[in-house]
Amino acid sequence: MGTVWRAADTLLRRDVAVKEVILPPGLAPSDRDSMYERTLREARAAAALQHPSVVQVYDVVHEGGRPWIVMELLDARSLADMIIEDGPVAQRAVAKIGIALLGALEVAHAVGVLHRDVKPANVLICTDGRCVLTDFGVARMPTDVQLTTPGMVLGSPHFISPERAMGQDFGPPSDLFSLGVTLYTAVEGRPPFDKGDPIETMHAVVEDPPAPPTRAGALTQVLFGLLEKDPSRRYDVNLSRSMLRELLAGPLASKAPAHMMTDPYAVVPSQRASWQPPPPVPAPQPSGQIGGRAMLSPDESLTDRLRELQKTNSADTTQPTGRSRAFDEPTSAQPAPPWQLQPPQQQPGWPPAPGQQPAGRATAALELARRTGTSLLTAVRGWPRNVQIAAAAGATAVLLIGSIMLLSGGDDVDNAPAQAGTSSTAPAAAAFDTQTHSARGVSVNVPAGWKKGTGGLFIDYTDPEDSGRRVRILIENSKAEPSRYMENAGARLKSNAGKNCARPYTQIGLNEVDVAGKPASELEYTCGSGDSMRHGVWRAIVLEGKAYSFYLTTPESRFAESKQIFDEMVRTFQVTAA
Repeated sequence: MGTVWRAADTLLRRDVAVKEVILPPGLAPSDRDSMYERTLREARAAAALQHPSVVQVYDVVHEGGRPWIVMELLDARSLADMIIEDGPVAQRAVAKIGIALLGALEVAHAVGVLHRDVKPANVLICTDGRCVLTDFGVARMPTDVQLTTPGMVLGSPHFISPERAMGQDFGPPSDLFSLGVTLYTAVEGRPPFDKGDPIETMHAVVEDPPAPPTRAGALTQVLFGLLEKDPSRRYDVNLSRSMLRELLAGPLASKAPAHMMTDPYAVVPSQRASWQPPPPVPAPQPSGQIGGRAMLSPDESLTDRLRELQKTNSADTTQPTGRSRAFDEPTSAQPAPPWQLQPPQQQPGWPPAPGQQPAGRATAALELARRTGTSLLTAVRGWPRNVQIAAAAGATAVLLIGSIMLLSGGDDVDNAPAQAGTSSTAPAAAAFDTQTHSARGVSVNVPAGWKKGTGGLFIDYTDPEDSGRRVRILIENSKAEPSRYMENAGARLKSNAGKNCARPYTQIGLNEVDVAGKPASELEYTCGSGDSMRHGVWRAIVLEGKAYSFYLTTPESRFAESKQIFDEMVRTFQVTAA
């Protein structure tokens, strides 16, 4: 029902969001007045609520005969965009989102405000982890007059409650049903009642049970409690919140080591559970939407949508294009939105621990088999998305090793043979000649004879016979725990896909590991596709405000032989400044 603009408040000198009401041409004066009144209703409803998970409304300005809502500006993505672009959301993150939205609805219901349109498109996830419920455009307060005509239903077919679909009286439980559909959609990647068009979908909402979940896991009971058809038996705010908190403290507890602090306010967790790609569906939905033709656009009513049911939606056939760079070059893991594709489910025992890495041709065979399987799993992803994630990138190999220094040291390289590491799980010594890099607060073995280069935050060693193959030691300040650091690094790679990392970017895994006996995190990914696909692996630790990381990227065809270089770095990496 409008467009949101970024604007500047010149009086208070702050950035704000301004919602402009844009009405379709040809509206009758009475309909136009009704739309404007609904805009004021949205402002009043949101302004009456004080909660971190409700967007703040600062003012309403009349200009050009129309109301403009001045709101707080959020650096965020909608939950709908996250699901469409990145895939289903991890169970722990969904539980945190649920708790945040329950708090927002509790405050709204306490003052008699019913939202009536809770759905992923109206849930914003900020870059700092805050979860915000927006768009109270169809909310209703006790003092409001009826704006809809008899038989007219406002809201989105997938997310309305059974009592609303049947035209019955409804109250707070109706919003909780919509919340249940929203959380189900987030964790499963699809709505529970989708039938392809509004009428059939609404019939399923009233009559059919939810589609059996495949990813909800521990959340299943809470979801089904919120999706109860009978409002009197539906889970309320207190019960739902209590169960979600118990899950966060139990089955969905963070796997971060006890000495690592996590942000208690972030709804997107630092740890991501891995997930298995879904089986292909018989009839793929058009990309860019959740639930196909039954979904309504933000400014479209159900009545309008019914008139358009005979029109066919064309699927998005856009394919990734563009040439890859000579090599992808991640430079830092600066704060970035902590969302990205969940890693595909790894087979038990894979990847091997550092002490279990096969050597020589066995390494090449196993790596090739694993990468082929991962590529096939990626190719058969079945749920609708407007960004088809594959694996790909650059023509030359880059071996990057990043590590952050605590104390600066000399940059000399000791060409003597490397000493064995102290870890009890260390693999055998490298099958290639090495030299020891001992500078900038770290010590690690790198390939002998490689050309050294330095930059402001990194040190490179480049293969003189292949300028694309290199190892890098990156230097960077960071207070994030290793898992969050690597999540941010992955998000940065993804956001720069096509620049430093050729499209499409695919995250293969994000796992808790160790470096020199200290907790660490490892990201494995690919960039690009086909013959130009590149394969990278990146490991990091964070100590006393410094992030020490090293990573490797190489053409997919050479990843198996290059992986032993990375394994040698894992074996010998030491922080000497700590």
